Amino acid sequence: MATKEINNKSFKGISVLAASRIYKEIYASGSTAILYKDTEGIYASSVLDILALGADENSKIKVIVYGDDEEKILQNVSEILMDGAGI
Repeated sequence: MATKEINNKSFKGISVLAASRIYKEIYASGSTAILYKDTEGIYASSVLDILALGADENSKIKVIVYGDDEEKILQNVSEILMDGAGI
């Protein structure tokens, strides 16, 4: 299990592009990830689930990853959230 709290910097919150990149990163690895905003948590099992989290600009998001290469996946997801997927 790898855990990290991230401050989402994107002015749009988690966009469809960012959610898609996060989902692809997790799905390709075969790992499981849980994203928390405040006290609400979701499994990152689909793009819609990630969007439903409702994370807006400067939201604190806690990411927990279970599976192989946890640290690498956590780092990649962190970069997507901090960068806003380049938007």
